[in-house]
Amino acid sequence: MEEQMRDIDQALQRLNPVQNGASADTERLKNILAMPRPDMSAARPRLLRRLSVATVAVAAAAAVAYTVVDPFGTSAQPALAATPRPLNYHSGSPSAAQVLRDTAARVERLQDDRPTAWKTEHFVWNAWSLSTRIDGTNVTSAVIPEHRERWQKRDGSAHWKTRTLPPVFPSDSQREAWEKAGSIGAESVVSQDSSGPTPGQTATEPPTTVAGMTKWLANGHAEITPGLLYEVLPERVQDHVFSPAQRAAVLRVLAETEGVRYEGTVRDRADRIGQAFSLTDGSGGLPTKRVLIFDPQTGKLLADEEQILGDTGKLQVAPYSVIGYITFLTSERQP
Repeated sequence: MEEQMRDIDQALQRLNPVQNGASADTERLKNILAMPRPDMSAARPRLLRRLSVATVAVAAAAAVAYTVVDPFGTSAQPALAATPRPLNYHSGSPSAAQVLRDTAARVERLQDDRPTAWKTEHFVWNAWSLSTRIDGTNVTSAVIPEHRERWQKRDGSAHWKTRTLPPVFPSDSQREAWEKAGSIGAESVVSQDSSGPTPGQTATEPPTTVAGMTKWLANGHAEITPGLLYEVLPERVQDHVFSPAQRAAVLRVLAETEGVRYEGTVRDRADRIGQAFSLTDGSGGLPTKRVLIFDPQTGKLLADEEQILGDTGKLQVAPYSVIGYITFLTSERQP
């Protein structure tokens, strides 16, 4: 499977229309991919999202539908890709650093209710990306989210399961284009896989200090840039169940991160109210806004949203479209 993923990576990189200006982002991806995780094949679609969205087969055509040719096959797709609705942020006046520190002060007083004796960590989330492929096809006429579950043991062994959710259409014309293209994703697609133990790896607890957490997230690198931090945090939430003290440390790391802006409160895609903190970043070749949404009472990361800004390059989306999201549902330790 890893060999197949490498072949796909190489094909995507050759098609990337912004690759000449994306050296920083490429290095960021290398850093993330170097992190010790047992099942990179499960996390890989997300890790490669910022690179692969730029490779969605594109042609600025005004027609209702046209044929897209890419390394993975041919399918009829609309001229403008379907994207999820943006969330409605209610802006607040306080600084991001102050809100994050206040939340961290509340969170660190919470009791650590994780079981001391546990065998497995279980993670559940929903996700969508412009680069998501269903049955080998990049479906741009519909938004087809995925429901993902992952079970990880102390020794690094893991198994995971993914199933597609019902497609969503922003317009009747895109529904019609989807039907003409073969109604890909009409029936739920289920996939699952597993990986064995990772030699020399056992579950370890992240630090609870700002300096320690910063170093842990940087994973051996000299520094962690704001853009890399926004990439790493959602990934680590998918392979660690954090204690309140650890979540407070994460919030304080964000409070000291340059460029983070408080977007106010927001209702996420699971209908939960959270505090939103954004970062505008153009290191991937196109300007995007990443938003991390935290529960103000528990400090848990609720969601990760990514939005393209005014310059969409050759991406087949309207300016300010959402091009990817993760909605974290549950994470727990099981005996």
